[in-house]
Amino acid sequence: MTDFTRVNLFHNCKYFVTRKKRYCKMTVKVGEEYCGEHQRLNTSLDSTLTDDVDKDKSSKIRIVCPLDRKHTCYAHNLKKHLKICNAGRTSTEPYISKGINSGKEGEAIIDSYKLLSTFSVSDIKGVISKVNEIYEKYIKDKVSEKFLSQELVEEEMSKPEYGDKTKKHLKQVSAIVGLLDEYKMLVKPQTCYIEFGAGRGQLSYWIANAVKSIEGSTVLLVERASPKHKRDNKLNKDAYKVQRVRADICDLLLDKLDVISGSQNIVGVTKHLCGDATDLAVRCLANIIENKQKLQGVVLTFCCHHRCRWTPYVGREFFKENKLSENDFYMMCGMASWATCGTGLSRERRKNPNEELAQNERDSEIGLTREEKEVVGQRCKHVLNWGRLIYLEKLGFNCSLHYYVNKSISLENVCIVAFR
Repeated sequence: MTDFTRVNLFHNCKYFVTRKKRYCKMTVKVGEEYCGEHQRLNTSLDSTLTDDVDKDKSSKIRIVCPLDRKHTCYAHNLKKHLKICNAGRTSTEPYISKGINSGKEGEAIIDSYKLLSTFSVSDIKGVISKVNEIYEKYIKDKVSEKFLSQELVEEEMSKPEYGDKTKKHLKQVSAIVGLLDEYKMLVKPQTCYIEFGAGRGQLSYWIANAVKSIEGSTVLLVERASPKHKRDNKLNKDAYKVQRVRADICDLLLDKLDVISGSQNIVGVTKHLCGDATDLAVRCLANIIENKQKLQGVVLTFCCHHRCRWTPYVGREFFKENKLSENDFYMMCGMASWATCGTGLSRERRKNPNEELAQNERDSEIGLTREEKEVVGQRCKHVLNWGRLIYLEKLGFNCSLHYYVNKSISLENVCIVAFR
């Protein structure tokens, strides 16, 4: 069979993804029109189907997984699927305690996000005034630029095969490792570096390389998913001490991990940890009991403040001291997206250079230009981060807010550095 023939046996799924405004890019089986996820669902089948269903009749029928409605499975494979589905995965590991870091005494987080559109214009204006007042009182001139780098990562970044997108990620990694170095967090022996929300582990990979020669250094990656192409798999396990734990940060008890009890120092790091996951990570570190004195510092970089929730948020006391309510918090979270949402136009409309940035009726009532909204959004982010900083200070840390990369690298370019 020629290469030409082999290529033409496969084609892309014909399902049009409305949200992305394009067709699905998954390949399909020979003779099929749609990929597995976009096969026509049969909603008339009961979720109690088992492998006993006639395979000839149901081999092409897909149903929604009863454990997680975000994905589907073949009807005749339901029984097998339920045994291996990640949504039904339970853990008996000693380091898992449901909701231990939720901010509500071990209960699950049940907060629902409150959209900015659900609040009145007068309430939003009131919160904008409070944000400006708090910013002027506490934060103005307190966020400094600290653009650092790390030699090993910079050397990697200089390779010609990397494109702009890869280099942007490496630049952020270089800056974070540079901050760890600047604040003397890469020099102590017997230190465990914990990356929360590690994903594929690129940050941990470079931290491991930076501390390779430091005696007893270990790297712990915490991630609730199981991504492919993990960068930590490329590390020689004989030369590096690296451990990956699959767990939700909300449920993680660090004291129960051998890698923690066997270390003399602990340093926490994050790279663009989404929304309230940052608060969960801070609570996870604060909930270290047996090894609390080991915690030497953290470098936290954020994103997606609109995905924060009141219950796990560690700055609630700061908010209450400044007469800010739960609803004020959610309005701030909504307005935080003004700092990063750009023009507000779709890709198609941005292609037209003559497109006017007309304000909608609600924006007109609020009375801010797009540039002014961006400033307010950035101040909302600073206030939310300042609440986190105050919480860390009360734990005994020296803390500071920094712009750690240029805005051209990432609009989410602010971090907290906390150290003993």
